[in-house]
Amino acid sequence: MVLASAVFLGVFEFYIFYLSAQEITFGSYFSSILQALVGQSSNKLIRINLATKSIILFENGELLKSSKIVAAGHPRATPTPTGNFKILLKDADHISGLSGLVMPWSLRFYNGYFLHGLPYTRSGKIIDTPYSNGCIRLPAGLDQEVFNWADIGTQVQVYNSRLVKTADDPTVYYLSDDGTKDGIPSPEVFESRGFKWKDIATIPLAELINFSLATSTNP
Repeated sequence: MVLASAVFLGVFEFYIFYLSAQEITFGSYFSSILQALVGQSSNKLIRINLATKSIILFENGELLKSSKIVAAGHPRATPTPTGNFKILLKDADHISGLSGLVMPWSLRFYNGYFLHGLPYTRSGKIIDTPYSNGCIRLPAGLDQEVFNWADIGTQVQVYNSRLVKTADDPTVYYLSDDGTKDGIPSPEVFESRGFKWKDIATIPLAELINFSLATSTNP
């Protein structure tokens, strides 16, 4: 009886602590608490680079799909969190607790932040602003595809850098919006362009290979 009471109080405190996070409703959050308690492993990985607006899906360590996101949070006003997360909740017709907008094919990956399709009003008007309140918006078609493919527990890694390298190669590349990469030939050239070493992100080799070599070497 004492143990059951302690577990209940722990879950209750966990819920109250996060109640103020954006986009969270009682029903969706209670569901996510249960899912978090049960837990679920996944061999799937979603990687998103905010700098290039790219999303890459991995399964069993293999690159499955590469595409573009539509929007993310404004870097200063409403930044999208970066780091390592996991899918905590799936909701095909989530209603935003902040705006009241419908967020189709929503996948919550951190507090009140979701991957989802283009939001729309109750009257059906699509919202296609260049920035979100911090969520990651996916284009029509891809939103449902990712929703159906992802599991509760699927890893989500979000980073924001145009400077990348792999773990086994010191060569640093600059990623462009057109899907190409430029190798930076030396530390001297790197520093002469005003780049900072702390901004380099280490990415999987399969992700780097997905970018073709640019014809120019002047990012």
